[in-house]
Amino acid sequence: MAEKVKSHDNRETRRPKAPQKKGIAKRSVKKTGISFGFPGNDRMKIMAKCAVTAAAAVALLMLMIVGADLRPSAVINGFKDKYAFLHASGQGFPVEISGSRAIKVSRLKNGTALLTDITFSVYDTQGREVVSDSHSFGSPAMETAGVYSLLFDRMGKDYALRTISQIIAKGTAEESIICADVSESGHFVLVTTSQTTNAKVTVFSAKGQTKHKWKSVDYKISDVAISPSGKYIALCGVSSKNGNLVSTVIVQKVGAKENLKEFTFEDTLIFDIQYDGNNRIIGIGDDMVACLDVRDDSNAGYSYDDRTLNCYDIADNGDIALVFSKNFDGRNASVVVLNDKCKEIASINTEMTSPYVDIDNGKINLLSQSMVSRYQYNGKLLKQAEVPADCQEIISSQGRLLAKGVMYLTEVD
Repeated sequence: MAEKVKSHDNRETRRPKAPQKKGIAKRSVKKTGISFGFPGNDRMKIMAKCAVTAAAAVALLMLMIVGADLRPSAVINGFKDKYAFLHASGQGFPVEISGSRAIKVSRLKNGTALLTDITFSVYDTQGREVVSDSHSFGSPAMETAGVYSLLFDRMGKDYALRTISQIIAKGTAEESIICADVSESGHFVLVTTSQTTNAKVTVFSAKGQTKHKWKSVDYKISDVAISPSGKYIALCGVSSKNGNLVSTVIVQKVGAKENLKEFTFEDTLIFDIQYDGNNRIIGIGDDMVACLDVRDDSNAGYSYDDRTLNCYDIADNGDIALVFSKNFDGRNASVVVLNDKCKEIASINTEMTSPYVDIDNGKINLLSQSMVSRYQYNGKLLKQAEVPADCQEIISSQGRLLAKGVMYLTEVD
């Protein structure tokens, strides 16, 4: 055992009192660079605080670009899209439409998508061209949600999922594509023909990986929709019962083997189904509208009675605008707006003939014979503007109202 070393100083060692201990500890901290809180000396503290602030700023910037989705792929795609917008070119609206016909105009999160018979293009709020890529689809079709566009060949086999700036997944289906849809999360669904069943349904991730498969044995599928999260799909199946037409809206959870819910409508053809921003399913039929919610098992409907549906539009908040006429030629059209319970909340009578309708931000826009008219829900006429005579469709996008013609995409003044 080591010997204890005796001190040559025989005086008793003095121990500091409590206040003295505290002072010594502080001086030791400064000398050694130890701190309670941020580690290190004052300079290190400042550097640490700056690093935290910079990290918060980067996180905020990411949220501004890609929203709440901070997956690496979403962050990278968000920066690429932002870069594309910074380099938009052109003189703005009106935009000349390339090719021989415009197939569809649709809203994106940060732009307006235009699909023609030969190109896919995206424009910013000023009408400057962000991207324009050619395609080779024989019968092109497009569905959009958030920053994603799903392009496919209707009754063909090719498809491509893209963000604004690039294609992120593409492929060739085994059979012909009947209908399709894409979600804000990038998940997408294809309904194809099948040699053994009525139809085959496949759900893919944004990377093109298969997430769900289902074969329709009893129904012909007329349309499909996928929820904003990509976790649910809704299918409209058509069948016959005792010689009568029956439409069934089938709701499935992606990955589950059993149907989550089925809603049946006899003597009605549901030809269009969509999810609104609140995960409610809206079905547009030949004689009624259905508002379906799996969460509370609600099934509300609105009958057309003896009226003919000419046109319709669904707003981001779920309001539904329907244009009716009692005359076969579409004269003296009336407009009805429904809320999320399929209750009538507005009604406007016009002298227009089969107008095209757009509903957005509590306003009703009607296009008829080169004139656009904007109404409040109470029927008050707010504004009228002339558009080129060849305009066939209007759409609200990025806070602007656009009119699609044969040769130009025009902003409505």
